[in-house]
Amino acid sequence: MKKLMMTLAMAALTLTFAIGQDVKQEAKETANQAGQTAKAAGRKVSRETKQASRDVKRAANKAGDKVDRAAKNTKEDVKEGTSKALNKTERGLKKAEKKMDNSK
Repeated sequence: MKKLMMTLAMAALTLTFAIGQDVKQEAKETANQAGQTAKAAGRKVSRETKQASRDVKRAANKAGDKVDRAAKNTKEDVKEGTSKALNKTERGLKKAEKKMDNSK
């Protein structure tokens, strides 16, 4: 009877040890999968951040281009307005000269 109890105890101990090893292995695999998931999430965040950065840069460039075009257009408008004003003044001076010449 003593040998039977000893054999059953050894069998229970071996079974417990085997189950413990399985649990340990499953825990390692779960930890490995969690690590891989965390790395994948980090890579995804990195990609999305880079894309957002490119999008912001494109938008800033577009805005800069619009401002540049507006400044050029304003410069041209000022030149045109100045030319028109000078022409009008010149015509007025010519008229005034003519009147002065005619009044002599």
